[in-house]
Parts: sequence; structure tokens; C-alpha cells
Amino acid sequence: MTKVFSGIRPSGKLHLGNYLGAIKNWLALSEAEGIEQAIFAVVDYHGITTPFDPKKYHEQVMDVVLDYLAAGVDPDKALLIRQSKVPQHTELAWIFNTITPVSWLDRLPTYKEQLAKSPKYNHMGLLDYPVLMAADILVYKSNLVPVGEDQMPHIDLTNEIGKKFNSMFGETFEPVKAHMAPGARIMSLKDPLKKMSKTSDEGIALSDSPVEIKKKIMSATTDSGKEVLYDEQKKPGISNLMEIYALLDPKIKNLKQIETMYAGKSYAEFKADLAEVVIETLKPFQMKYNELKADPGHVIEILERSEERARKLSSATLNEVKKKIGLE
Repeated sequence: MTKVFSGIRPSGKLHLGNYLGAIKNWLALSEAEGIEQAIFAVVDYHGITTPFDPKKYHEQVMDVVLDYLAAGVDPDKALLIRQSKVPQHTELAWIFNTITPVSWLDRLPTYKEQLAKSPKYNHMGLLDYPVLMAADILVYKSNLVPVGEDQMPHIDLTNEIGKKFNSMFGETFEPVKAHMAPGARIMSLKDPLKKMSKTSDEGIALSDSPVEIKKKIMSATTDSGKEVLYDEQKKPGISNLMEIYALLDPKIKNLKQIETMYAGKSYAEFKADLAEVVIETLKPFQMKYNELKADPGHVIEILERSEERARKLSSATLNEVKKKIGLE
């Protein structure tokens, strides 16, 4: 019985890189044959471990919820929840804290990386982030988690915690497998050597207007020379844009086809056409997004229905855990 869990931080608007690199594949995975349970979570407790504005945070959380629904999450097939509305996540995380050696957390790159970004934002939550992530997954007894390569150490830690709990208190959690999503790695429009980010204005947000999309693509970094040729090493800027074009336009079979189409043409012509492809691709998403935004009551109803079911599922696991450690 395969149970999928996927979480995303509400640290900014979802962008084209999120969709093409991850969400599109998560949605396909959640509807694949043999999937018994799929849960999509906006992990808002994780989101407060790095700098945030409390006046805007609720809106950011709801923006990600709207993005998920507009991108295709079907609440009849998968649960869509806010982490903070299911207290079993943090309760199980505390229990896991009592069996997780600090040395396991010290060796993970996450803490030092985040501390380097915000040196004054040093607190226990940042160090303990991976334990809460383990609880997010195991509280539903999920055994398949779609992740990027940078998240693999967290999956390894989740398995170490589950294995240690099993050895101390009896068989409870099965091993978690990472599903390495086959999505593309979409890079920043300003710096094609780094990934597109939710926390900067270097990507195309799924909710960007046609005017914003055109402006961003036309000003995107390209490379020396005038030819539309794919070469990740020598021409990372134009190669990134070509990847986006190939992924979005169903008529494009391979990157060579794009090179042929734009032989003798300028970067400006290519970019103008790419902008139109992106705008057309995002139209259905944006129509759905605007419909949902205009009916907040319906969105809250979807969330509350999912969260009620999530609390039932997670309570069953938590009750089992409490009995095994002698709390019940």
C-alpha cells in the first residue's frame, strides 16, 4: 500500500520552476495506480523557521493553497492541508526529539546553509527542522515522498528515526522511499547558474500577468553570440529558456527542433515567442486561481474537510505511538 506525502513551504509564490520541476510530477504520482493515500501539505510551521512577516504570512499560506488547487490537486483524490491545523505533526515531532541524537542533526547541511543566509536568525527550530519533517511523513505512515536530490539527507534521517523507534518500542514505521521526480531543473532568469527561487524576483510566478511574463522573459539573461543553440556549459542562459519552451509547447519534440526553428533569427524573436507560449500555458491555471480566490469560503471548506480527515489518520498513528512508549 503506497502512501505519498509531499510538503511545500509558503516562502513565496509558486513559480514555473516549482511546477515543471516538481508539482507536475507530484500530481501525476498522486493519481498513479496503486497509490492508496496522497497528502499535500503547506508546511507553515517549517516556514516560520526562516525570516517571515507575520502581517503577510497568512496570505502567503493561502496563496500556496490556491496555487496547489489551481495546478490540479483534486481534493476528492488527495488531502490538501495546512500543517499547523493538524497538531499531531508537532506532537509526534516532540516524541521523536526524545530519541534523536543532536549529532544526527549537526551533520545535516540544512542548518548551516540557512544560518549562513540569515546569521541573526539562529534558533532551535532551525536545527530541529528535519525532526518535524520526519514527523510530517511518518504521522501518516507515508512510505513514498517525492523530493529533489538536496532533500535526500532528510529522507535518510526520517528512516533513521523510524528505525530507532522500531528498535526501542516495537515495529511501527516502515522504510520511506524517496521518489526522485523526473522533472526539469529550471534555472533563474537573472542568473542561469542557480535554481529559480520563490523568494526572489528571478522567476515566473504561476500567477504573473501577461505583462509581467513578457517583461521578465524579454529581460532574461542570455549569452554572447546571437544563435539560439543549446549548450548548458557555454550558453546557460539561452539553454534554460529553450528547456522551458520545450517543456511547455506540446509541438516541440526536442531541443534540436527549436534550434532549427530559430536558425538565423534573433534572441528577441525567440524570447517573444517563448513569452506567448508561457502566457498561453498559464491561462487555465490563472483562470482557476482567480475563480478560487473569488470564493474563499469554498477554499476553506476544502481545507477543513481535508484537515479533519488528516487529524483522524494522524491520530491513529499517534495513539499507537503513545501506547508503545507507555503514555496510554
